Amino acid sequence: MIISCNTNSLNKAIQTVQRAIISKPSTPIFSGIHVIAADNKLEIQAMDLNMAISCTIDAEISESGEIVVSAKHFADLIRKLPAESLTISKNEEKHSIKVSSGKSEYQLFLMNEDDYPKFPTFDADRTIALDDGMIKELIKKTIFSCSTDEARPLVEAKDGKITFVGTNTHRLAIKSLPYEGNEELSMIIPSKVLGEISRNLTGEVPQQVLISLLNNQIMVVIDNIVIVSRLIEGQFPDYRRVIPPKFALTSKVNIKELAGAVERVALFSTDGDYSIIKMSVAADEITITSSSPDVGTGLEVVSCQTIGDPLNVAFNAKYILDILKNLEAEEAVLSMNTSLSPVCVTCADELDYTYIVTPVRVVF
Repeated sequence: MIISCNTNSLNKAIQTVQRAIISKPSTPIFSGIHVIAADNKLEIQAMDLNMAISCTIDAEISESGEIVVSAKHFADLIRKLPAESLTISKNEEKHSIKVSSGKSEYQLFLMNEDDYPKFPTFDADRTIALDDGMIKELIKKTIFSCSTDEARPLVEAKDGKITFVGTNTHRLAIKSLPYEGNEELSMIIPSKVLGEISRNLTGEVPQQVLISLLNNQIMVVIDNIVIVSRLIEGQFPDYRRVIPPKFALTSKVNIKELAGAVERVALFSTDGDYSIIKMSVAADEITITSSSPDVGTGLEVVSCQTIGDPLNVAFNAKYILDILKNLEAEEAVLSMNTSLSPVCVTCADELDYTYIVTPVRVVF
């Protein structure tokens, strides 16, 4: 194998696929990157048992072939090369490659390419196409509610709309957009996969993202990038049942003012991810407080327009800030029934976006 290509293009491709490699691969071969050179294209692959990513770039192929090289050493080297272009040539006898760039020359030993599994492909039984802007918005508005890679976001397409749902049992984000396709589907996707999709939606020119399904696998094609993953099996809880049918209190408040107050008051709460703030919602103002024996106390008052009897409620500050930062309007509506029942956050300018958060039990 002898190839020449742009250093920056190869570096970007390596960084893209490398995220499929976990810190402790299930087998040593999965710590490598698979490079296939043919027809003036260079396909870079990385995978583990649950996810595979490939990226294809242009290259000058003098001699086609394939290699598997340590992902860590290959990625570190290519990222730090100063020259704009490089040449990679394979030495079969030494079982190594020579990487030449400018006045630099390096030799890397190879792994056995025969041990590397074939990149997963399949003939899908269902495929949908979404505009990249649409899927990026759907992910952005919901993925923050999935706090870990083990979380289970739901993607659902039916009844003329596509809905993304993210949850970690303490909160729930639901975002829907119009969907013109005829194909109906419902799938539970690992949040890591949605993160990779969003990360690779960086093109300046609008494009479509193809999502294909077969049994328990999903394939996502974004331009020259292919992501294949196992879906999460099981039944997703009926998220619609979590939304209360009616509320005893609704309070309209300025998003920027509320977010600023929550952020500042939370500084006086317990450190870490579980920073508790208290809200006292009255007719025309919300009083936000927090305290810590090691720090002190904080109190701020923001204006609001409330319909219903006054109510005291407490939250994890991060859960409130996350939704406020994702609302693209001036005002939000907080709807609630009791101090311990689920609270709904919406805004009039974005009726297809609903956020449910569970309050914290505290003494006022």
